[in-house]
Amino acid sequence: MSKLSFTQSENARSESLSFIKESIPKIIWENNTNDIQKLKMLASQHPLFSSPILVRLNAQQLQLEQLKDIHINYFNAIVKIFTDALSMLIYQAHQIENHKNLLPSQQFHAKIYARYLLSLNLIDELGFNTYSLELSSPTKSHLIYFLSLLEKLNINPSSQYNVTQEAFDVQNFIQQHLNSYVNLLLILAVTELQVIKYSEALRCNMEKFSPEYTQGYYDCHGIVDHSQKLANDDNHEDDIWALFTQVFETEKYPQFEELLYQYLKVWNDFWHKLNSLTL
Repeated sequence: MSKLSFTQSENARSESLSFIKESIPKIIWENNTNDIQKLKMLASQHPLFSSPILVRLNAQQLQLEQLKDIHINYFNAIVKIFTDALSMLIYQAHQIENHKNLLPSQQFHAKIYARYLLSLNLIDELGFNTYSLELSSPTKSHLIYFLSLLEKLNINPSSQYNVTQEAFDVQNFIQQHLNSYVNLLLILAVTELQVIKYSEALRCNMEKFSPEYTQGYYDCHGIVDHSQKLANDDNHEDDIWALFTQVFETEKYPQFEELLYQYLKVWNDFWHKLNSLTL
């Protein structure tokens, strides 16, 4: 078995995850976990994750020109703003200092443990090589990798040509919730779900045309698989759900469910639009 990077290893996360679970009364954690399992199930059953375009991508049915249109849209929808949202989430962790769920003895500690977990996600995004830190570089950040892919595809990232309104709708939805720690947690947890599912499908279709298209950006996305790919999305997703469990309030379940459906809808509309454009 290959050696895991420290962001993939439980050793880097277990202390923070244990603190988060123990920072609120056990009964609240258990009740919140049950409610959040319902939200996860609703998300997993949403049409977004059984979209026709997923089938087409995994079957390598799209042509390169169609994939180019998808990539400039995906760039505008999420890639160029993801670190903005994640950085804002790290800042907004200050909101939990006085959260009613927290045990009084943990109220000032909580934001540090939250920021530690979220920073594991951010350092991956920013290009730190967590197998060998001396190999770290901003040129290996996920955004720069994606820009390099756009360059290989002869796409100008500043061009708005072929960018759909649905791409801007995803971007705008995220930006509207940057000031809410709890809302942003739910949004980014679902974002990680989307990334895992769709990055793998995009990588599958892209590799049909050249191995160079799957280097860099697509090496960084997916699940922890004991390889050198530094793919941590499932860890990051789990960490964000744990933080969401910590600050979830049962009486607000209906509004969280509504937020979940709203966000899933903008993503589903995005992929539905791209599917129709590539038929």
